[in-house]
Amino acid sequence: MQKRLNRDNKKGRKWGILLLFLIILLFLIFWFLRSQPQPPVVEEKIAPEGFAAQEKIVPPDTADTVKDTVSQKMMEPEKKAEPEKKKPSKIQPSPQVAEPTDTVAEETKEDSLKDSSILVIKAPDPCEMDTAELWVYPDPSGGLHRRAVSVKFFSNKKGSVIRWRFRSETDWTIYRGDPVKIAKTDALIYEAEDTCGKKMEKREEFYEIEQAKMSSVCPQGMEHIKVGSSQFCIDQYEWPNRKGAVPLSYISFYQASDSCFSAGKRLCTSEEWYLACTGPHSWAYPYGQAYERYACATHDTAISASGSRPECRGYFGVYDMSGSLLEWTDTRALENKNFYYVQGGFHMSGQKSGCSDRRYSYYPQNRHNPVGFRCCSDIGQEQKASGGK
Repeated sequence: MQKRLNRDNKKGRKWGILLLFLIILLFLIFWFLRSQPQPPVVEEKIAPEGFAAQEKIVPPDTADTVKDTVSQKMMEPEKKAEPEKKKPSKIQPSPQVAEPTDTVAEETKEDSLKDSSILVIKAPDPCEMDTAELWVYPDPSGGLHRRAVSVKFFSNKKGSVIRWRFRSETDWTIYRGDPVKIAKTDALIYEAEDTCGKKMEKREEFYEIEQAKMSSVCPQGMEHIKVGSSQFCIDQYEWPNRKGAVPLSYISFYQASDSCFSAGKRLCTSEEWYLACTGPHSWAYPYGQAYERYACATHDTAISASGSRPECRGYFGVYDMSGSLLEWTDTRALENKNFYYVQGGFHMSGQKSGCSDRRYSYYPQNRHNPVGFRCCSDIGQEQKASGGK
């Protein structure tokens, strides 16, 4: 029994050694195969659509040759490629590069302008909105002057071009702010054009220069009026007879008469008032024969200061006898002896403010808003004799 067991143990060891040897042999074979180089992978090309893929039949000899060639190339060391010798080239000027234009920005800008033109309201043309008539006047205006004068021109619109000349001349002079000196009797002709091309008709102012050889026969602040055989003195401005002061209104006939008496004067008669306004040429308005809208305060909503309208000057140098305020006179109305004439129109009378325009429907004892006055005085016999020369 013991012998049988020993025999079985030896037989088991032999099979174990044999199995170990086989394992080692398989490991060596596997390691050898792994160490061999792998053949290159050939990518299979796909034939285009519509054509059948054609298989390349490679003879077995050719395939072996390819394998040997590939393996031989892999075993040979790789040769370094020699750099190619460059041929000398001619130096050419570098081409000018055009500056890039920002076309995208320009297109965007144009688009934005197109869009904005829809939203932006076009500003009105100032010339289309300008409905005011161009008005240019000289200061002082024409008429009788006791000494040489220096005339300046003024316009109601800035930038207007003013041209002037004397009646005895043919060439025009552009007014640039320098005063025009008039030392002898002459007529001053002028015209104007504003920045919108609107023109003012040619106008003429007659300046009669009478150099005074003696002191005035009238008190200070009064003008000497002499037409034919009639002569007297009259205030230059409406009461209180001060340039730049607002004339007194809302006054009755009796208050006006008392005010003149307190100053050593009297109310003017209707005839005296008319002569001082029309002058020796019997003008319809104190400044001339035709009505001028902007010459006197005849389209205003309030009373203007005395002398603020230089063009509203009569021949004898008396101001504001058209418009501003109606003025009491000391002459009873022919239509009704209980009333006195008021003359000259007021600041809203328009064309009905000439020298011959007068009213009589104001009660003398009542105060009236658009009515004022100015005073006159007589000239003594000696003064008349000297002043009439």
